[in-house]
This record gives sequence, structure tokens and C-alpha cells, in this order.
Amino acid sequence: GLELPQNIGGSLYLTSLTTAEGLELPQSIGGSLYLSNQTTAEGLELPQSIGASLDLSGLTTAEGLKLPQSIGGYLDLSSLTTAEGLKLPQKIGGSLYLTSLTTAEGFELPQSIGGSLDLSDLTTAKGLELPQKIGKNLYLSSIISIKDIVLPQNVENSIVYNGRICKLEELRKMQQDEIKKSSIRHNSKGFATAGYTITMSLIISLLSALIGLLLIRK
Repeated sequence: GLELPQNIGGSLYLTSLTTAEGLELPQSIGGSLYLSNQTTAEGLELPQSIGASLDLSGLTTAEGLKLPQSIGGYLDLSSLTTAEGLKLPQKIGGSLYLTSLTTAEGFELPQSIGGSLDLSDLTTAKGLELPQKIGKNLYLSSIISIKDIVLPQNVENSIVYNGRICKLEELRKMQQDEIKKSSIRHNSKGFATAGYTITMSLIISLLSALIGLLLIRK
């Protein structure tokens, strides 16, 4: 079997491995760890500390995945289709790629991401709590509505939202406009329902009065 040192100062490339069976990884890796062909986290025990990036781009489920508390570089989970059971590191120094997720339910994002946050396949904002600070770009390419999103305090570069590239302040204005429109539609429906109720009450009252008159004439 493969025997690895307990500590590696540089990077470790295990890109041909498809299973973690029998694999004992070092406790600490100073550089990056590449496990891009792993499709399952079963039996995978990751180092407690990774100084640079962690590539798990082939992983399709987070079941059994225990990530380090801190990753110095990027974290690639771009094939993950469900976030159920996903516990992300408290700190990510680089970018976070979750490009195959369609829903944000089931996981919490870190408070701060040093690079970009890529959620480009996300179609609904339900359950989405964005980091307070994003060091580069934010990708929300497939989301249609942003009225329920709590936006970050700071996004250093651009935001890609629904086919548009904008800055954070522009997105805030779009969100406010969407909330106003939604409120107007809601109020209009309320008025329409109230009007319908009043009209029906009047019709019933008139019919009752007419029936009463007919009975008196008889």
C-alpha cells in the first residue's frame, strides 16, 4: 500500500485515485492537495491543515466528508450536486467552487472568502446566507430572484447575476426595486380579493331582499 509522510511541505498530487480505500493522508500539507478523481468521500480522512488549495472536483456527494477547518487557497467542490451534510471550513483563503449546486439548503457558507464564490447553477435563493466578505467575484448566474437574499457587506470585484455583470451597490438597488414590485403586486391582490368579497356580499344582500319582496307579494 501507499505510505505517505505525516507532514508534506509542498503539494500532493493524487489525481489518478478514484477511491480512498486504504489511503492514509498526511496530518499536514503545506501546499495543495489534488484528489480530483475522487467521486465519494467514503473512507477519506483529510489532513487537519492544508496551506494552499484542496481539489475535490470529482466529488458528487458530501456524505461522510469532513473538511479541514481552514484552507489557505481554493476549495473545488464543483461536481457536488447536493449540499446535504456539507460542513464547510470556517476560513477559505481562495475561491470556493460549488458550481453544480442548484439549491443552497443544507449548508452554511463561511463568513469570509478570500477569492471568488461560484454558485453559478443555483436557481433559488431559499436558505442562502452569503458570506459577509468576498475577496473577488460572486457568481449567481442562474438565480432569477434576489429579494430574499441577505447580500454581503463587501464584494471586492464584480457580481454576475442573471446574465448581468454588476457591482454590489447596483445589485442592492435591483433588490430594492424587486422588493417594491413584489409588495405592489401583493397589495393589488389584496385589494382585488377585498373588492371581490364586497361585491359578493352586495349581490347576496340584494338577492335576499328580492326574495323577501317576492314572498311578501305572495
